[in-house]
Amino acid sequence: MFYAIFALSLLFSVFSCRFVAKKRGDAALDRIINASTVAFIALTLLDTLLPDLFMCVQSADTLAAMNGTKLHAVVRWLNLVSFTVLPIAVFQKNKYFERIACFFCLPMATVNVAFYFQYIGYFTANSYSGLQTMRILPQAVKAFLITEGFRSVYFGITCLLQLTALILLTYRRRADLPIRKGEWLNTLLILVGVIYISMPIYAPQYLFGLVNVMLIRFSPVHFAWIFSIVAIIVVFYFIFRNKPYELRYIFVLALSWALMLQFSQMFTASSELNVMKLPLQLCNLGSYLALIMLLKKNARIYHFALIVNVIGAIIAIAILDISKDVSHITNLWVVHYVVEHTKVMAIPILCLVLKIFDPIKKKDARDFTVSFTAYYLFVLVLGTVSNGFYRIFEGNEIQNFFYANHLFMFDKEIAHGLVGFTDPLFESCVIRFGAFELYPLVQALVYVVFLALSLIVFALIYLLTRKHRRPLKNG
Repeated sequence: MFYAIFALSLLFSVFSCRFVAKKRGDAALDRIINASTVAFIALTLLDTLLPDLFMCVQSADTLAAMNGTKLHAVVRWLNLVSFTVLPIAVFQKNKYFERIACFFCLPMATVNVAFYFQYIGYFTANSYSGLQTMRILPQAVKAFLITEGFRSVYFGITCLLQLTALILLTYRRRADLPIRKGEWLNTLLILVGVIYISMPIYAPQYLFGLVNVMLIRFSPVHFAWIFSIVAIIVVFYFIFRNKPYELRYIFVLALSWALMLQFSQMFTASSELNVMKLPLQLCNLGSYLALIMLLKKNARIYHFALIVNVIGAIIAIAILDISKDVSHITNLWVVHYVVEHTKVMAIPILCLVLKIFDPIKKKDARDFTVSFTAYYLFVLVLGTVSNGFYRIFEGNEIQNFFYANHLFMFDKEIAHGLVGFTDPLFESCVIRFGAFELYPLVQALVYVVFLALSLIVFALIYLLTRKHRRPLKNG
């Protein structure tokens, strides 16, 4: 029944859009393609909040019991390439991404629909994931999220929008789709690259199992990761440094699209969605800011990402805030940690070295100083208020929803585990307003040290780019 309804809906959608285009012209068809793409992107992002057993952390026993998981992981991975490719093909009108959308994403979207009966089992399993983990949601809402009717409709509409956009895009660009003799290699290389950067954070656990290689602080694997980040930036710099501005821009834009979805995938996998899972930690925030700064070509956001987010990523990479008992390199949370911090660090640096934005000027120091101060004050208030409610609701089932530890300046035990010298700062000076507590020494130290590091990094970048202090012709 699902396939019959879906097929009829797709035919009706495509032919209706074609009829509208014939009556009102190609401009109307373009608007339909644009709207379908935006709606598909929005529903795909919202899908990361819905329960889905496949997107959860799996144990070795669970992996062994789940049949066909490698195939499902590959199909889901290849289908998610549309999330990265489709908006660039539609809104940037890049010929390589248009061809990948039509010749690769369209067939994969069709194959993805064919796995409906396998997927629906994951969607409706009482996996206690996504929005189901929010204790403040009514039980009736949580139960509705895993009903077959709702998930079938949601999956069907998402796939319908995806296929409608891809089919209409293929029809609209049909004259420009043939690949010329000298373009095959570039098309294949871009396709391989896009597939690689679009990998879901849950895929490695299904493809490789829980391999006995751990990501532990200052281990050879940790140093290999650090080296790989430097290598990635250097390799991409030499590949793209002499390419036209449009190609350099689209490359980092594709990285940012993929990063936004990869970060969002952790919402479903979380054991509980709470204040700390909001994208407000520096690196989490950077996962969204990277895309916003590129879409808007906003220099102020770029300065924040280049200085503040990169420093935050460096600190996170160095301290490696990963529990040893879940440190398998194919563990979903380890993959999430590696992918997120690698890209949050690499994307702004690639924007710098590939000259996506104008070189920084002295006055730009004001941008990130004001931005970081505003961010710091926001998380200071949020953390103080949230942890106050955490104490107020002690013993209540919704207590954990309010726990927050932004910038590691609200939790003495975690701070001690990371740096080891902050206990006296937490204990010697505490300002209390009932259940709400401030730790002035710790919190002032965090602000001063981070801002000092930011100014030092800014000065280094400013000195290293002094030869390029001329406006760039972007486009």
